[in-house]
Amino acid sequence: MKVEQKTTVPRTSHAAVSTRVAAMPGGDGAVSKTVVDVVKRLGDDSARFVAVAPGRLDVMGGFAEYTGALVLNMTLGDHVCVAVQARRDGKISISVAPHSDGGGAEEILVSHLCESNGRKVDSEHSRRPDLTTCALGGLAEALRAELLPTPTGGLSICVGSSLPDASGSGRNAAVAAATVVACAAALDRALEPLAVAAVCQRVENDWLGAPVGVADAVCALVGEPNTLLELRCEPCTLGGSIRLPDDLLLLGIDCGVTLPDAAKRYAHVRTATFMGRALIDRIIGHERVKQGPNQVSNQISWDGYLSRLSVTDYVERFRDRIPTKIKGKDFLDRFGETGDPLTRIDPAGLYKVRSRTEHHVYEHARSRQFVECLSRAIRGADRKALVEAGELMNASHWSYGQRCALGSIETDLLVNLIRRHGAKTDVFGAKITGRGCGGVVAVLLESTDQSLSTIEAAMAEYASQTGHTPRLFRGSTPGALVAGAQRL
Repeated sequence: MKVEQKTTVPRTSHAAVSTRVAAMPGGDGAVSKTVVDVVKRLGDDSARFVAVAPGRLDVMGGFAEYTGALVLNMTLGDHVCVAVQARRDGKISISVAPHSDGGGAEEILVSHLCESNGRKVDSEHSRRPDLTTCALGGLAEALRAELLPTPTGGLSICVGSSLPDASGSGRNAAVAAATVVACAAALDRALEPLAVAAVCQRVENDWLGAPVGVADAVCALVGEPNTLLELRCEPCTLGGSIRLPDDLLLLGIDCGVTLPDAAKRYAHVRTATFMGRALIDRIIGHERVKQGPNQVSNQISWDGYLSRLSVTDYVERFRDRIPTKIKGKDFLDRFGETGDPLTRIDPAGLYKVRSRTEHHVYEHARSRQFVECLSRAIRGADRKALVEAGELMNASHWSYGQRCALGSIETDLLVNLIRRHGAKTDVFGAKITGRGCGGVVAVLLESTDQSLSTIEAAMAEYASQTGHTPRLFRGSTPGALVAGAQRL
């Protein structure tokens, strides 16, 4: 579907900005402050177009997105804001608003950003993980994909964020998403959500060197407030959604720590996972040749997506045939590369293939069961179903740490404190999120004073034990395409 940009609000002066943005979706508090900050960095001599993209809370599925898992996301109240204004000097100027990382404006000629065919030109910004790079990458990749016309006169772009640069917050994808949506409004273009999500993924893959999927971007674009968005990944297909009732909460807590080798760990796990997928593909292919085309009764349904293997098929037919660990050189000598374009096998590396592979099979199954439990709980006020949903979150957290080595001491402590403090209240489950190695913990609980006091007590004890101040994400705002870009 095409999503039209909302650009009907008349241009206003700086003095009226605060009043105007208060009427935007989620426009009070931190959102209002961020919008005011970014708009004031631009001049008031022509229209300014503003888009707000929320961070995402990975509830279930997480990094199993790249093997075809069902991923369940909800938007956060914290967000990224991008304001865009047309220029006449043929330059792209990108600045970062106060209270965010970055300094003064950076400029690049439109002619340097694009060749005549609209494809991206290599930039010194590539692989520098900051707000400026994400914004520039979003614009460049949208031009490359021909989602936007070339802005021959140039654009001024200002970025602000209330999101931390934490594992699992979705900040980088949100910057790219908000940039594309705001630029599309300024250039009078409608957008296709999944096309924009693919652009945001390329920013993370090619500009930042992060081998991630589209889940962050889809949530930032089309997520609805307080609604669990179902996304079937690889290929990307939007599923249903579950609106949370007022008495049920999903909260995010940033533990304040992301491990310094998080990116390396994540890439290593992804490589091991695709090694397992390659082995399963070879086993299936060998069995089909051996059985012949007329003997299909014992053949499994295989679409190439690891997560979508049933748990039964995986355990009965593949688990014991996948090595627990193998050296990269040995795998390369016998089987070659995995076929995953975003990772490479290190010949000197040791890969724990079986455990990394089976996380994805089990996580997809857990995501499907979580949807069933949550739906049952909402339909029938079934507390037992909420307890079961919480247990699935707990199992996912264990799998992150034990099967994939993507946990952290800090998130383990925070999750354990939440469980202990919440044992006698309606706090049902907690888990590490996103790409792991610290970052954000998701919590499922009832919306009561007692449950919220439990969370506060767990956070206070965590701070006392670690010296790190955790940050609670509350609220949920609409995606950038749901809210639409606003003209100020």
